[in-house]
Amino acid sequence: MNLPTSLAAVRITGADAKTFLQGQLSNDLNLLNPERSQLTSCNSAQGRVQAVVTLIERSDCIVAILPGSMVDLLVTRLRKYVLRSKVVIGDATMPLHCIAATREQLIAAQLPAPTSLGEHIQHNHISVIRWYDSHTERYLVVQETEEIKSNQAWEKQWLLDDIRAGLPQIFPQTHEWFIAQMLNLDALSGISFNKGCYTGQEIIARTHFRGTVKRRMYRMHASCPPSMPATRILLQNDQSHAGDVVMSASVENGCEMLAVLNVAQHDAALYLETHPAVTLNLMQLPYHLPAST
Repeated sequence: MNLPTSLAAVRITGADAKTFLQGQLSNDLNLLNPERSQLTSCNSAQGRVQAVVTLIERSDCIVAILPGSMVDLLVTRLRKYVLRSKVVIGDATMPLHCIAATREQLIAAQLPAPTSLGEHIQHNHISVIRWYDSHTERYLVVQETEEIKSNQAWEKQWLLDDIRAGLPQIFPQTHEWFIAQMLNLDALSGISFNKGCYTGQEIIARTHFRGTVKRRMYRMHASCPPSMPATRILLQNDQSHAGDVVMSASVENGCEMLAVLNVAQHDAALYLETHPAVTLNLMQLPYHLPAST
C-alpha cells in the first residue's frame, strides 16, 4: 500500500507533448532534455499553484512526477487545455511506478547511479534520477516493473529529506493556495521568467518584477506530531493568521515542516492552531531566498 505522500508518475505522450506543456508549466520546456530532470509547477489562471512537478524526458514520453494524491487533479486540469493538440495526458496502458532507492539498491539491480544533482539516466525501460538534494544522496527510480521493491520506511524518510532540502509539494489540501514564489520555486530554478506565455504567467511574472513576494516558505520545528497540509499557523501575541503548513514529517523530538509564512512575521513567536501550547522554531534552509524579500 502506498503512503498518501508517495510519488507517482504520469505519462505525457504525442508529437505536441513538449509544446503543449510549454504553455501550461512555469519552467522552460525547451531546456528539458533526456539527461536532466526539471522542477516546475502547474498553475491556475490566477497564478495559484495546482501541482509541483518534476519532469523527465524518456525515449517514448515525458513523465511528470508528483504525489499520487495529486495525479487525478493534474490529469484533469491538463486535459482541459488539450483541444486539438496531439498529446495524450495520463496514458495508463503501461503504468509507471516511482520507488525511492539507495546507491546500494541500484548496484544490486545493476542500474546506473547518476552523479550530479537532477541528473536523469534511462536504462532500457527504467529511469533513475539523482534527486536535487545537496545534503542526502538519494535516487528515484521510475519503472514499469518491480526491479526495485517499494519500502515504506524509505518513503517516510523521503518526505523528511524533502523538507530538509526545502523542496515543496502541493497536496489536495493546499491545491491553489500559493503563488509559485511563495513556495520558493524561483529560488529552486522552478520558474523561467524568459519563456513565453503559460497559464498563470501574468501573475507570477508581475510578482517577480514588482518584487512583491510578501509570503515565503520556511523550515520549522515543533515538539508535537506532524500536522496536515493547510494547518493554520498563528501569532502568539494576538492569534492572527501568520501562515500555513505545506508539508510535515515526524522526527524523534516532534516534527519538522515547511510552512508558508508572512515574511515580516517568519521569526516571530508562532504556534500551530492544532497545538496552541507548542512554539514553532525556525530552522535553516539549504538555499538563500531572493534578496528582494
